[in-house]
Amino acid sequence: MTTAAPFATEHLRDAAGFGGIVPSSAVAHGGETLVAALAVEHHGDGFVVPLLVLSGAPGLIEWDPSMGLTVRDDRGDRYDAHLLTSASGLGQLTASVWIDRPLPPDARRLEMIVDGLARVNPTSGEVRGVSRPVGGGPWNLVVDLLPERTVAPVPPEPKDGPGVALPGSVPVRARAAFVDVVPVGQAKHGEGLAVCVMSLERYWDRSVATIVALGPPDDDAGAPAVGRAEITAWDDRGNRYDASPVQGASRGSWSEVAMELVPAIPPDVATLALRVSDIPRGSEGARRLTVPGPFTFGIRLPPG
Repeated sequence: MTTAAPFATEHLRDAAGFGGIVPSSAVAHGGETLVAALAVEHHGDGFVVPLLVLSGAPGLIEWDPSMGLTVRDDRGDRYDAHLLTSASGLGQLTASVWIDRPLPPDARRLEMIVDGLARVNPTSGEVRGVSRPVGGGPWNLVVDLLPERTVAPVPPEPKDGPGVALPGSVPVRARAAFVDVVPVGQAKHGEGLAVCVMSLERYWDRSVATIVALGPPDDDAGAPAVGRAEITAWDDRGNRYDASPVQGASRGSWSEVAMELVPAIPPDVATLALRVSDIPRGSEGARRLTVPGPFTFGIRLPPG
């Protein structure tokens, strides 16, 4: 089994049709594997759900959502899913899927069943490797479409410089180090774009924030490149965090990045501030512009 080819959404996922984000902390455990739905990103013609898979099973994780994802709402309506982008590593997979039509206004829950996960272990003389099913599935996720607010007042920025970044383990995302997913689902708007913080994954030695930038439709040359933005993070206890991109993707008018924050967030922190600034705009060879900003988010953290 192989990961599906990306679905063409250059003219579907942009700032013009963007309708907001629903935060999610839905996590399903089964066997050595967990699956998390990180948010629901509304658009005029459908919606996007970023998914995270972490497994203790050895090998690369592969998945085809067109065959291994069932999506329905609490009204009983079913939806088709297509792969937007995915990245696979040892024991992990991130995938953003496009759902083919928008959710109705009276839908209260989104139900997702993930199945068909496979792991690939290279063997001697095998270029492709051997694919085997990942045990523990299917994984059932339920996203509350009317969640509590995650916005908190932005705490004062510490006057001192960034703290010393502690060396972390590899890979950045690991099943054994996973703590939880903090729902965020916040967006801020600029001139013809939207900057979104989807979620915050917490691990015992770091955190990972998923950030998306949506640009104007039909303007690849002016698309925001959030993976090359300046990210600053601090909390209400006066701690600063070092931010580094670890994974990203871009197509057409949108881009997304997984941003590692180190060290780990202490359990007594109630609010995390995340500032996104100096987002480059435009493809290589085109005129380089900077997205207006900065965009600063105050994120309420659950008690640790």
